[in-house]
Amino acid sequence: MPEGTNMQLIDATPVSTSLPQREGKVLTLCLAWVRRYGLVLITYIGATWLTDPHFMGDTVGYAGAILTPKFWETAHLLLYPIGWLLSQVFMPFTRLVFGADARTNVIMTLITINWLAGLLSIFMIHSLASRISGREWAANLTTIAFILSQGFLDYAQTGCSYVPGLALLLLSLYLLVRDGENAAPSFRKGLPAGLALAGAVGLWFPYVLSVPAVLAAPLFLFGRQHRRWQFVLQTFVAFALITTLMYGGAAALNHIRTGAGFMEGFSSSARYMTAVTGINGAPRTAFGLARSFLNVGNDGRMYKRFLLHDPLNPVSFVDLFRLSLGKLLLFYACVGGMIATLLRVAPGRRILGLLLLNSIPVITFGLLWQGGDMERYLPLYPLFFASLAYAVGSDRSSLLFKFIAIVFVVTVAATNAGAMAPAVSDRRQAQVVARIEDLVPLLNANSLVATINQQDEVWAFYWTFPFHPINRAGSLSVYEIMNPGTSMAPHWRERFASRVLSTWAAGGDMWISKRVLSPHPRGEWNWVEGDDSRVTWADLYGFFSHLEHGKSSGGDDGFWLLSPSSSNRDVLMSLR
Repeated sequence: MPEGTNMQLIDATPVSTSLPQREGKVLTLCLAWVRRYGLVLITYIGATWLTDPHFMGDTVGYAGAILTPKFWETAHLLLYPIGWLLSQVFMPFTRLVFGADARTNVIMTLITINWLAGLLSIFMIHSLASRISGREWAANLTTIAFILSQGFLDYAQTGCSYVPGLALLLLSLYLLVRDGENAAPSFRKGLPAGLALAGAVGLWFPYVLSVPAVLAAPLFLFGRQHRRWQFVLQTFVAFALITTLMYGGAAALNHIRTGAGFMEGFSSSARYMTAVTGINGAPRTAFGLARSFLNVGNDGRMYKRFLLHDPLNPVSFVDLFRLSLGKLLLFYACVGGMIATLLRVAPGRRILGLLLLNSIPVITFGLLWQGGDMERYLPLYPLFFASLAYAVGSDRSSLLFKFIAIVFVVTVAATNAGAMAPAVSDRRQAQVVARIEDLVPLLNANSLVATINQQDEVWAFYWTFPFHPINRAGSLSVYEIMNPGTSMAPHWRERFASRVLSTWAAGGDMWISKRVLSPHPRGEWNWVEGDDSRVTWADLYGFFSHLEHGKSSGGDDGFWLLSPSSSNRDVLMSLR
């Protein structure tokens, strides 16, 4: 055969076989990806499809700030510019689905960002759990638990910044673990991890509490060799530079040149917060930590009543067993079993040390400030679930612990899915609408509706159900009479008088919840006597029972009109 023909055959052979080979490789990779992530992907899509958020957080407030536009709040620095930019990009498309209301379109953009961030989070937590545990089934189990945990499943369907920040925190940790095992020191490798870590802090500042543990992960997991110290240092330098540029640039753009001005940006509401005078510290933190994973309904109120010996709605020790005490015991049994398992082997002890490095600042923060909030413990999620994956998959873990862990995951799934079912959300919404549907037609543009506190369902209605027609129309403006646990609480009469007089001056009416006219609060009204020792139910009842009433709306749990009489004006003017 001529030489040229032979060369032609040699050249032609790869062409005829390379395409099927490439297709086979692509198919193999796709099948491997589906085998690895298919279960958790289906779980995430199904869980978010079949549930509604029980608590929307400050989603509505963030949307309003983006429309202002507001680009400076230290605690959520990146949320506003990112939300504003993406809202502007997608507004022409979202309007086709959700109408012309700008706030609704911004909220939907923020929710979409959160859902996609949640998707990234499950891939990262699965990859991290798989790498640390070495067991795919353990990674699947813990990722499913992560997806169904209340703190993640709820906030992944809201417009808050917690889940986007968590996604970047997980990404940073994953990159540090992946590249920190064998990689040579390289600023090019440290830069992405540092960038993701800075982004997490920029989205929600309390993620800074996890920075030491995330940076230390390669050292704890793989050893403290010189090259790993270099890698960690390079990542820290990248994080520090990006964070400085991020906050410094934002401060310069907003003409903030003092430390006081910088701290002001954390939150306007933070200026009014003081230590809660009722349940705080260890009891509140212990309950809040478990609540971050498991929905316990309003049982927190019952625990408060028990611990404070509420004389108006007493709760006995026996009553606690009819509540969610079993869920709390199950959670802490799972945590205890995980710790015991990690202590058995050297790698487990290193993982436990890393988890403790993460837990100490996060839990200390919870002890000091609003430890009952479920988002307070999201900075623990990455290393908690990675530790759980290692413990469950370990050959040294007992059958008892494996059983407890599986029961815990099943309980998380059943409890949270049940509490966040659309039917439950619809029922909650209908109960609020029943209280206000007769009132709304009586309101004018300047009218104000007063509830006792922010725990009243009518006050929360605007924040929890932003897509309801009443809220989209802006028909209801609600004001809480008092906010227990804050510096404003003792001055509730003066604040109320000021709001009423300004409302009347603007031509509006003041409608007040009939609950204030009851000499005794009902158990379902979310009032805990002693939660703030500076205010009592008797104070409320004594003040409002002496004011002159106008017409009323709704049934026993409706609202009454505060008469703009000279007598009422004299009382209010004396307080102003």
